Amino acid sequence: MSVRKALLIGAGGFGRVHLNELVRLTDAGVLELAAVSDVRLTESAAALVAERGIRHYADYREMLSAEAGADFVVVSTPIPLHAPMSIDAMEAGYHVLLEKPPGALLQDVDRIAETAARTGRLCAVNFFAPSRKAQALIANAIAAGEIGRVQSFKAIALLQRTAAYFGRTPWAGKLTAAGSVVLDGAFHNPAAHLLYSMLKLAETAAGAVGRESQPVGVTAEMYHANPIESDDTTAMRIEMSDGMPLCYYVTLCAKETETQRIRIEGTEGAIEWDYADQVKICRYGLGKSYDCAEGGIVERRYRNLIRTIEGQDEGLDVSLASARRFTLVANGAFESAGEIRGIPSAFVRLSDAADEPGAYIQGIESGLKEAFAAGKLLSETGLPWAVQPVSFDLRGYSLFPQRFRLTEALSGRGGEE
Repeated sequence: MSVRKALLIGAGGFGRVHLNELVRLTDAGVLELAAVSDVRLTESAAALVAERGIRHYADYREMLSAEAGADFVVVSTPIPLHAPMSIDAMEAGYHVLLEKPPGALLQDVDRIAETAARTGRLCAVNFFAPSRKAQALIANAIAAGEIGRVQSFKAIALLQRTAAYFGRTPWAGKLTAAGSVVLDGAFHNPAAHLLYSMLKLAETAAGAVGRESQPVGVTAEMYHANPIESDDTTAMRIEMSDGMPLCYYVTLCAKETETQRIRIEGTEGAIEWDYADQVKICRYGLGKSYDCAEGGIVERRYRNLIRTIEGQDEGLDVSLASARRFTLVANGAFESAGEIRGIPSAFVRLSDAADEPGAYIQGIESGLKEAFAAGKLLSETGLPWAVQPVSFDLRGYSLFPQRFRLTEALSGRGGEE
């Protein structure tokens, strides 16, 4: 069987990770990187491309037209470009691996989905999620009643980001950039994988007991301590169609970064999964840990897409339909919050980062952990700067924004810059 050929759009930022991995897998005989498109390659990327004889195009449309023998396109560009570029690639006959999130707007994700359905092309999304081994272990444990009846899902991310992080691109921490909506915040970028993973595990758990579960509502409060437009600290509660509550907590303003994790609580125990793909099943105070790691996430996505193209895998690890749940909830969270609220300066100081420190919210670690343990929003724990949000109904929702004050961001009034 011939080796599948890949094209890459976007070799900067995380696109450089894709470039390096595609070159490595070319050497391993897994695939062939035929060409790369980027308006301006960095000096090191340009040297690698030239050294390996990889064709380079400044215009991605020219590449799509000239490289018709390739099989799939990796799109790793700024969020507003995801929809037009992936649509153009599928219209040109290619399958797509799209960097997360699939789009800033639900309506853009739906445009991509319509194109995929019409063209018959596959569109995978590069969300990190529990491995197949971890999902199977968790599903079997739930189906066997090892933790009793599942009562809730909780996810927490305590992260630290420096001022340099928010200066890395023109759209970092922005709601809009260059006239496009980006919504680049804590749960839409660095902790996006965690939110997707919780939604994926809720889907897995429901299927294990013969149910379907879809997001039907979200209540979210969003804050920033850094001088940005979007959020750096968020808490949300997601209502699922089977009545299951999903609680999510993230801050980029912690003293130190901790491993992101998800906890599934039941009447007789709990299951925990973390970013290292470690699963711990606890029952009546006794626990057992399992290593479910299955190798590098990017390589797994490439291999899964290739096997799905060839009919060897039943489906994509992260399909666009599955990733749409993330964007549905993410857009709904902004609608629920209504605006990004600044945290009063009395509760903020510089972080302990040695280089270009960002904001640190005093007591944020204990505040988020208390909310996480109780399954409460921050405003329900008595934090003096937290404001109670309103719930937003996701049923029939398809167009962002409805009540979020995006126009203020567009006019320059939505941030603290």
